[in-house]
Amino acid sequence: MPDDLLLRKRRILWRARHRGMKETDLLFGRLAEEVLDDLDEQGVADFEALLDVPDTVFLSWMSGAEEIPSAFRGPLMDLLLSYRFSADDYGQDGA
Repeated sequence: MPDDLLLRKRRILWRARHRGMKETDLLFGRLAEEVLDDLDEQGVADFEALLDVPDTVFLSWMSGAEEIPSAFRGPLMDLLLSYRFSADDYGQDGA
């Protein structure tokens, strides 16, 4: 893996875990841990673009209050949407 791509992935991991809101830290941090190793150059660029979206806008997409723009639809957003209602993220075992 080129050094530049590895550096970008490391930055993504840090940014994903430190967005500023606990909710988005959890969502983006989980996504980064799950997919970063497998991302190619385009996947890294897509993740970086998602990280540039303000938390309030992103959360309005996740809640369904605003439609997700087509430029952000794809595998990464689909994974984020699948995390939306996971009880495990909040220390509950679902029982």
